[in-house]
Amino acid sequence: MARRIRSLKTGVVAALGVTAAAVCAVERLGRRSGATREEACLPLPGDDIVPRPLWASTRAFTIDAPPEEVWPWVVQMGFPPHRAGWYTPHWLDVAMWGDRPRSADRIVRELQDLKAGDTVPDSEDYSIYYDVVAVEPPHHLLLHSTRHVFPPIKSSDFSWVFVLLPTPEGGTRFVIRARVSYAPLWALPIVDGAIGIGDLLNVSVMFRGIRKRVLAAR
Repeated sequence: MARRIRSLKTGVVAALGVTAAAVCAVERLGRRSGATREEACLPLPGDDIVPRPLWASTRAFTIDAPPEEVWPWVVQMGFPPHRAGWYTPHWLDVAMWGDRPRSADRIVRELQDLKAGDTVPDSEDYSIYYDVVAVEPPHHLLLHSTRHVFPPIKSSDFSWVFVLLPTPEGGTRFVIRARVSYAPLWALPIVDGAIGIGDLLNVSVMFRGIRKRVLAAR
């Protein structure tokens, strides 16, 4: 009997350990993917807009093309057809949001002249949008929104920055950071995990969409 109890305790401890490790892995991926520890700690433009975020993420990947070739695809982003899209797969857009125009597969010249003070729509009727805080080609694009509010969230403060860093090999290290504060605070346990997984999936497919277009246009 004692041996069975010890075996049961060992099994429970092991299960708890595996569960804790899985939770930590999900938490880690929800807030950082592709980025090194140094990149995650790197001060980026816009960090001061939401100085004490309830949730933040830093994600990064490499494109084998210089920032000058990546930038035109970044600066034209936004809800289609008003802008060039977010480069997510069309089937995913349809599944999540319903039918809408595809993201552009070309550089749209008339969408290149973005400047601070402009808005970038994230809905067909412009009810959800980003304010453009800074545009520094081909280095970074900084967006800010208080319009991304979905139940149970009643208010939000959201900064989103896209940073293009040249690599010694002539490529681009593409770093994206999001910082969010919101209310009410009781929604934290619900929203934290949902934002993390949603951001991981969304940014991952966005990265791939941009890289595919950049390399195809070379």
